[in-house]
Amino acid sequence: MDWRHVESTRPPAPRVAASEVRPSIRDFTQYIGAGRTALGVIPLLVRRDAIVGDADRDVAALAAELDALEIPALAVATAPGSGALDDLVAVARAVSAPVLRWDCVIDDDRLYESRLAGADAVFVPAALAGAELPRLVALARAIHVACVVEIATADDCAAATAAGAPVVALARGALALAATISPRYPLLAQEPISTTADLGQLRGIVDAVLVTIGADADAARGIAALVDAAAAEPAS
Repeated sequence: MDWRHVESTRPPAPRVAASEVRPSIRDFTQYIGAGRTALGVIPLLVRRDAIVGDADRDVAALAAELDALEIPALAVATAPGSGALDDLVAVARAVSAPVLRWDCVIDDDRLYESRLAGADAVFVPAALAGAELPRLVALARAIHVACVVEIATADDCAAATAAGAPVVALARGALALAATISPRYPLLAQEPISTTADLGQLRGIVDAVLVTIGADADAARGIAALVDAAAAEPAS
């Protein structure tokens, strides 16, 4: 995702007072991060035709079906062209698993907007957050929201670890950086996954992978197969 383009083509988030924001009670990091000894599958719900109204009920129903698979978390795209904030609201209300807002969150207002919509974690591209990253991580921690800091370069990696990022996400194509990151940091991959065989390249390298799905009838079935494959012992 070109996060710079996303930020340049939409208005700022509305102003929200910190007093209006209630802390999250779902811990995004709880079931993510086992020293690379397990591989979790986190569905990333993307709706290219995102609209509000009746479609929200379909999103909530799919989210509930995915939640029943005992996945570690769910992610919801809300960037223009990929989803809508209403999707996040609908999913957060429908599930018990923690929910990640997969969008560019690099300031206080977007963070508070995310939490008000039900997010338990937010996606923070390190390159865009810049010098504000440590403060944003600390601010999110104060409301029990986890910053999932995306890195694409060695400089991003250094910035994320210096800021105390609770979770690190590798940008697509940046899998080689995994070897430079301590296992004490829960690590997410964003490499394309289409079959259970694709999981092999990630096992032992990351803790979880974001798997993009649409809001169609077969989405939960496909995720169920990946969850089962990820939980199975690798062939010797």
